[in-house]
Amino acid sequence: VTHLLGHPERSDPANLWRPYNSKSHNVHAQLSFSTAPKKNRMPADADIEQGYNHPKDVELETKLSVASVANPINQHTSSNDTKANAAFRSELSERHKQISNTLQGLIGNKGIGSKKIKLEFSDIEVKIGPRKLLKGITASAHPGQVLSIMGPSGSGKTTLLNSLAGRIKTSNGKILLNGRPPVKAMKRYIAYVLQDEMFFGTMTVREVMYFTARIRLPESMKDEEKIGRADEIMTLLGIGKCCDSIVGTPFQRGISGGERKRLNIAVQLITWPSLILLDEPTSGLDSSTSLDLLLTLKELAKNGCTVITTIHQPSSAVFNLFDNLLVLADGHTFYYGNAEGVVERFNERGFLCPRTYNPGDFVLELAKSKAVTDAMFTANNATGGVIDPSVHARKPGQMDHTMTKKASLGSITEKTLSKGEEMKEVSISTDSADLQTDWNDSFASSWTTQFKALLTRAFIVKKHSAFDNVDMFQVVVIALIVGLVWFRQGNSEDAIQDRFGLVFFIGVFWAFFPMFQSIMTFPTERAILLRERAQGAYRLSAYYTSKVVAEIPLNVINPSLFILICYYMAGVNDDPRVFFSFWFTLILNVETSAALGMLISASQTNIKKALVAASILILFSMLIAGFYVNSDNIPTWLRWIEWLSYLKYTFGSLATQVFNPDLEFSCGSPSQYSVCQDGNNGPITGTDVLEVQGVANLPLVYPVVLMGIYAFARISTYFVLFYRYKPKVQ
Repeated sequence: VTHLLGHPERSDPANLWRPYNSKSHNVHAQLSFSTAPKKNRMPADADIEQGYNHPKDVELETKLSVASVANPINQHTSSNDTKANAAFRSELSERHKQISNTLQGLIGNKGIGSKKIKLEFSDIEVKIGPRKLLKGITASAHPGQVLSIMGPSGSGKTTLLNSLAGRIKTSNGKILLNGRPPVKAMKRYIAYVLQDEMFFGTMTVREVMYFTARIRLPESMKDEEKIGRADEIMTLLGIGKCCDSIVGTPFQRGISGGERKRLNIAVQLITWPSLILLDEPTSGLDSSTSLDLLLTLKELAKNGCTVITTIHQPSSAVFNLFDNLLVLADGHTFYYGNAEGVVERFNERGFLCPRTYNPGDFVLELAKSKAVTDAMFTANNATGGVIDPSVHARKPGQMDHTMTKKASLGSITEKTLSKGEEMKEVSISTDSADLQTDWNDSFASSWTTQFKALLTRAFIVKKHSAFDNVDMFQVVVIALIVGLVWFRQGNSEDAIQDRFGLVFFIGVFWAFFPMFQSIMTFPTERAILLRERAQGAYRLSAYYTSKVVAEIPLNVINPSLFILICYYMAGVNDDPRVFFSFWFTLILNVETSAALGMLISASQTNIKKALVAASILILFSMLIAGFYVNSDNIPTWLRWIEWLSYLKYTFGSLATQVFNPDLEFSCGSPSQYSVCQDGNNGPITGTDVLEVQGVANLPLVYPVVLMGIYAFARISTYFVLFYRYKPKVQ
């Protein structure tokens, strides 16, 4: 690898692991970077042009060169070592053949779809306030090619990729797809792989892949075929072994960072996109896995895909797979052209690359150097950097034979491509009719298919919170405490207020609990929802309906467990009919609170602000629900406000069910009830209690109003999602 640049025959990646024969090559390397041998002594221009060396470095290199020629590596290689190396190279070759064969088996002979995309962008500028992040970037990417975008940290790589993907607005410049401005329908043919994608952490890798396959692959494919493609892609990217592991959350350990990165790419490859944008896909991967990934992308390009990727510190073998290279420096174009010609172009300008230097590291060092960038941009004001003229000479969608020979999987597997061999013929249409009508803007799957897949996912995600051990423990403990504090209340007048307090506490507790759980719904799912909507994966109506349907039965579990424990312990009302009506009203209260919490969650993406809004709503509803203040004691001009409290309807419904005419209490002394005064001994009925407490006896009205509030919250949430969660795709 260290002699890759200096020896063309070693540019074949299959040759990178051959034993190096030092007799046939001069190992003496010219150094273009060297420290001065004496203080305040800088190398002269002539020294730089010839490759300046410290005298001691020259002496050391001479000794190393003589030693290397006298004792070549292969002279000390035993026959066993040679066999081991041959076995290693054979294993490597087989692995790369498997990548090629797997992709060919998945894609078939027709290549990736019928749509090919040529991306061109010119004079791209992006500003944030007064600061310019991109300063007139111009380049293009064709079907069949891999365009790599490199540059030091902060040079604008991700900003450029976001601009090309339509995620951020450009302040100047043009972006053309097949010679025309992008149209909405094209988004279904474009994939954008972010650096750190968001997934539902409680889902397994297999569940994520199967969901993506079912929802994004066409309806014409059978479910078995979709599952088969997902399995093949998992195997292709090396995540099959962790397919039953969860992705992971901050509180649960899941797959590794490298496996997560490959899963991120796998979900985008499901549909074989015509244009794929990748933001540093090899970050967090070892060099071998990175090479396999780039080989996969290269094979996709050979089948008609246009690949654009930002990359950070590629290995020599990975760098060798790039077709074109765009290097950024502080938002400027530092270099654009043929990747294998980058060293030659900078050599022509006096910047010599050491033979033992990775060309990717070499060009990054140059782009990071202030002295070099100042000199380059001053000398090339017209172009803003080094532009390789050969990059404009090739036909669109076609690679020259040297690049094909260099980077194809055929060379990895030691197949020889004849001179002039090209990738599969790629046709690019620039006809406006093709762009406007032939690009299919319909969803790949039907609403029913989307609903089923989204319902399964929503159930998987929700069940982990519904069956959370901590939450269930909390519910059981509080239910036991409630049952013990109000244990088997009597039927005396003194127990009436206690029973009222119990009913109110149960209603308030099961308003707080589900609402604050729902508050976390959309802020945590926002990134996933925006990404999937930007890709045109499914309809918002299918997503929202599935989420609501999945949550309804799971919201029933904890409150049902609570009531089963404390209801009879506290002796609320022993009539079985009252128990079931009480349970139904409580579930209705839970669903309404969850719906209101979801509405707040959709309206406010800031979790802290959402929690404040929910707290205000709950406390406001509590104060005017009729328990703390009798409605008759509220000023007449303000009395209407009590009907704005949804807890009033919950409390009223629960109270009218518990304090029904069949429930009787013995009179106290003294008594506030008329049936116990003037020599009367009662009994006090539930109807009498409601009258004294100022609770209107409307047992049928309260649940109907609650249902209306529930429906209003659900419908409003959908429209809030529709307008606030629109994907930011230009």
